[in-house]
Amino acid sequence: MKRRSFVKHAGKFLAVAPALLPGIYLTSCKKEASPRPLENGNISINNHPHSAPLDNIGILDGYVDKQSYFPGDSCVVYLSADASYNDRLIKVNNILHQFAFYIVVANVDKQQMQANNPSVNGYGYTPTTTITIPDIASGIYLIADTIPLIIKSKNTNVDFTIVYPSNTENAYCLSGGYDLYSTPPVQMVSFLRPIAWTYYASGFFKWVIQQSYTYNVIADIDVDDATNIKGNLLIIPGHSEYWTKLARQNFDAHVNSGKHALVLSGNTMYWHVRYNAEGNQMTCYKLVKDPTPDPLDKTVIWAYASQQYPPTQSIGVDGESGGYGIQSTKSFQGIKIYDPASPLFAGLNLNKGDIIPCSTHEYDAAPIAGYDPEGFPIIDNTKLGFSQVKLIGYDTALDYFTANKFNTVSALMFKKKQSSGVVINMATTNWCTNLYFSATSNPIIPAITRNAIDGLLNNKDMF
Repeated sequence: MKRRSFVKHAGKFLAVAPALLPGIYLTSCKKEASPRPLENGNISINNHPHSAPLDNIGILDGYVDKQSYFPGDSCVVYLSADASYNDRLIKVNNILHQFAFYIVVANVDKQQMQANNPSVNGYGYTPTTTITIPDIASGIYLIADTIPLIIKSKNTNVDFTIVYPSNTENAYCLSGGYDLYSTPPVQMVSFLRPIAWTYYASGFFKWVIQQSYTYNVIADIDVDDATNIKGNLLIIPGHSEYWTKLARQNFDAHVNSGKHALVLSGNTMYWHVRYNAEGNQMTCYKLVKDPTPDPLDKTVIWAYASQQYPPTQSIGVDGESGGYGIQSTKSFQGIKIYDPASPLFAGLNLNKGDIIPCSTHEYDAAPIAGYDPEGFPIIDNTKLGFSQVKLIGYDTALDYFTANKFNTVSALMFKKKQSSGVVINMATTNWCTNLYFSATSNPIIPAITRNAIDGLLNNKDMF
């Protein structure tokens, strides 16, 4: 869609640049031994039978066979290198690029992606090695410091669950030549190809790993199984655009049960998608009619009336009513706050009308009934039907579809019913990038994020 062109190109560059994923060639190797975890902050290379060096030299790119793993699970790793290497110890780092464990690899070669539509069918690399995931903390890890590896938690006693936006990263990934925005478009993309780790959500993961919370990280596909949602709080960071119906239903069930959600994402729940039976391909029809006969299963925009399931029902806002932030000449380049006495702003000494600096690519919007005498929007709860709803702040975005049209976009909090949990939605794609990358110059966003998490974890009255 034309409205996506700016984010498609700018977002892709930003997503790929941090990971430094080169080219389109990937690598392969033989199957080998299990990974060795870091022990007491050191690793004894002398105890390794081959005395191989610990490095990532020559690794170009790669991928793994599943979207997420528990400790103890088997994981097939596919790597490609710039030449043939024997007897390597490949480092696996956390997302702060700190060493976590290593993988023993007997041989790595330069691999070519298969010729039969690799964007859709996968790269078809030869397996390099099969490892057993070590007993490490849940989080995002990077094989050879570039290839995302999502480790879930077996522990049910965690503070919250974080959803990694794996569907969105796949939708925008051009490995193999095509993504869901290509011309001509493809209607299916494979997870079995090199996919850079998230840009828009990366700031949250880099921030939260330095906090004292216990948490469970899962991929988008894991939300289809409600047992993967652990803890009293579900956090959606970054740019979580592509959702299945079952994932949305499980999100709603979590909130309806009295548990909470924190949405630090924009353009959230925009497209309806499906997976294939194996879970390694994602389908979304954009410019081509979805042949699925059931209109409620068609992979179109969730806000369409034909879906009978608007995003506002789940998260209070939708992308169709939002727009571009940075491109808007009327934007505050941040969120103008409504109630500085809110628990969200505790300890910040803010005033009504102050602006939280947060330049953003895309915003979501709630329905509004008008404006109060000070110019603040009034959320139209006759359209939402929530038990409680409160404006956090607002900005002005450029409409996706109409030139020189501007929309009022809003961050908000709400409870569907008195028995429901609280949903806090900042409604911006760049909250998390500002959270970490601008933390020293913009300490307000980390403070608000911590206030939101702590308030929800402690069931505080956030209204």
